[in-house]
Amino acid sequence: MTSEVAELRPRRRANLADEVAAHIRSEILAGRLRPGQRIDQDAIADGLGVSRLPVREALISLDREGLIQTIPRKGSYVSRIDREDIVDHYQILGQVAGLAAARAVARLHEEDLAQLVDLHRRMSESASLEEQQRLNHEFHRMINLAAESPRMTSVLLLLARSLPMPYADFPAEWLDEANHQHRDIIDAFARRDTLAAQRAMEQHINASARHAIEVLERLDFFDTAE
Repeated sequence: MTSEVAELRPRRRANLADEVAAHIRSEILAGRLRPGQRIDQDAIADGLGVSRLPVREALISLDREGLIQTIPRKGSYVSRIDREDIVDHYQILGQVAGLAAARAVARLHEEDLAQLVDLHRRMSESASLEEQQRLNHEFHRMINLAAESPRMTSVLLLLARSLPMPYADFPAEWLDEANHQHRDIIDAFARRDTLAAQRAMEQHINASARHAIEVLERLDFFDTAE
């Protein structure tokens, strides 16, 4: 076996496990897998056409995220998530994202700032919800990468993946608020004001919790969780 093949195999398996985890995660957030329900690994493996190995790996990942609880010799069960959990999650995400923004202030060059402004403009002008979501992702990704902190990037990815909100279903006022908050973030970067950038990012992320809860309420998520 060549070293190239040896390196590819675990990477391919990890990607498959991520896909299975994404499927289970969406089933939980949509309420199709209910709190306290036992995860049927065989049914998931058969439904996705995969072996049980990536399912087990996915469950390990979701257990770390807090979406499921694995009990030795009994199985994995969907965890209970309430509104306070959503708020807590966004507050933690906001704090880490705020630290990343503060770190990025000194590292974001003028041309990068111009690109942020352009992303903000395009998001404000786009009529496509899918495009708005993509541009929003690029806006935050650019700031997070500019922080040049692999540890913070890793934590942010985990937090963002743990509760992926269906932004396409967010109320229209979310976009108006997000655009205004993005402007505040950009202004802080333009002034090279580290504290203002950190606070603006934290406030922006925390505000999204309210809209996330509204979306989940419309999906009757909490009716299944309470």
